[in-house]
Amino acid sequence: MNKKILIFALLYSSLHAETKVENRAELSYVNSSGNTNTSSLNGSILTEVNFGDREVKAKANIFRSKDNNEKSANKYELDVDYNHMIGDRLYTYMGVYYINDEFSDYDSRLNIGPGLGYKFIYTDDELLDIQGGLDYAVDKFEDGSKDEYVAPRTELNYKYKIKENIEFKQMLSYLVSMEDSKKYFFTSETGVAVKMVENLSLGANYRLDYVNQTEKKKLDRKFLTSLIYDF
Repeated sequence: MNKKILIFALLYSSLHAETKVENRAELSYVNSSGNTNTSSLNGSILTEVNFGDREVKAKANIFRSKDNNEKSANKYELDVDYNHMIGDRLYTYMGVYYINDEFSDYDSRLNIGPGLGYKFIYTDDELLDIQGGLDYAVDKFEDGSKDEYVAPRTELNYKYKIKENIEFKQMLSYLVSMEDSKKYFFTSETGVAVKMVENLSLGANYRLDYVNQTEKKKLDRKFLTSLIYDF
């Protein structure tokens, strides 16, 4: 894991060399005690760089939780996209997505692939961005085996500024193996952020992660409230 953190740190530093950089950090922590003692920590950092007709987005996320002092979740995610506009709204992209989940029968998943995207709505207050392409996927399992395959992937991102200080966002993602149609992954993330002061907001997010081909629970739900800092 140290190598992955180093790679992200180098990427993060290189992005900061550009002038048009937007960063967002989110942190959520919950601790409860009583009949059961539970705690959870979720942290993420997002960097977006725009330079001319090119755009780079990099996001790292960590989620950990304990139940009665026993670890119940330990997940790391890294998502990097490079977009190149070839028109006012049409663009090509190259994406890399990596996830390591200690409590899934998928020890890790890596998806790399190109595709096309189109910004159907692209204003200061509203964005509707849909992309699709082909990924090369590598899944590694608890027993040391792995599965390699090609998978079509689609993703929708929608953002809407309801008011000057309230923003709504929705993300939907779907990936399916070309070799086995019963092997597919679906993610939905819905969020609202309310700005409290200039750079600080309060956010609420509801995320669904569905894995169709697994020996463990197929649907994972998370509802998080977090502090958001833009810089």
